[in-house]
Amino acid sequence: MEFAPTPIQFLWEDEQGNRLYVKREDLLPYSFGGNKVRIGLEYLADMERQGRDHLIAYGNARSNLCRVLSNLCCAKGIPCTILSPADDDGQRRPSFNQRFCEGFGAQIVPCLKTGVRETVERALNESERQGRKPYYIYGDATGEGNRATPVRAYRKLWPELLRQQAELGFSFDRLFLASGTGMTQAGLLCGRLLDGGSMEIHGISIARSEENGKAHVRRFLEAFLGEEYHGPEIQFTDRYALQYGVSTPEMAACAREVFRRYGMPMDLTYVGKAYYGMTQEIRRLGLRGERILFLHTGGTPLFFDGV
Repeated sequence: MEFAPTPIQFLWEDEQGNRLYVKREDLLPYSFGGNKVRIGLEYLADMERQGRDHLIAYGNARSNLCRVLSNLCCAKGIPCTILSPADDDGQRRPSFNQRFCEGFGAQIVPCLKTGVRETVERALNESERQGRKPYYIYGDATGEGNRATPVRAYRKLWPELLRQQAELGFSFDRLFLASGTGMTQAGLLCGRLLDGGSMEIHGISIARSEENGKAHVRRFLEAFLGEEYHGPEIQFTDRYALQYGVSTPEMAACAREVFRRYGMPMDLTYVGKAYYGMTQEIRRLGLRGERILFLHTGGTPLFFDGV
């Protein structure tokens, strides 16, 4: 599946002369777009290369990746099973993403975060018992063995960013994005390391602690590179993280204002939280006269869950 470059849209200039642009990955023309379209395609291609015929994923009811994977599997007639944990407080909150997964025919298997390994093992064993060749997107039952695959998606995107900067006639000083699993941030860092470029890449955590988030990004980096990462420091902040799926009234107000003013939807699980965090970081870091790029990583169905 080939895509034209997603547009870079100018949004605003602040009193300190910082100019904000947004790369609209949410406009990718498949399954409501977003970074998980590129990542989902990498997983599916890897699955097909291995001759597997049953995709098993893990993700909360809000997961954009599970929505895209279940859509891709539905289109290709591939059985899809989603192991779905409850929120940290034990609740299972419905979402439009989960409704889409169910509509695509994915089998949803509830599980506890404390029993993921056992749930994955059961799903793999049951699939094999039925004569299938299962593909668990995260590798083995412990979640190890397949970190390089999703990193390819945004390592591949980096040349597109370099070309767009050349067309614009300037380079961005910084890029901000929502960082959850760390896959997308790791891909961008690999692109910068391998193809060049100087923009700082800032991950705004949507749930993980700074220490944990940086460690995850590093694991993805090193899995793709096949060696220890010695590049620039990984920028990842948890100042705006809260718990997964939890936002503040200030974040919600920010997302509503962006939609009113620019017509750009942002959900409060991922993108809206990261955008709000970026605006605070611009002030906290005292930035002046910089060209800043925000990577809109999608999640449009979640926008309708509660902005």
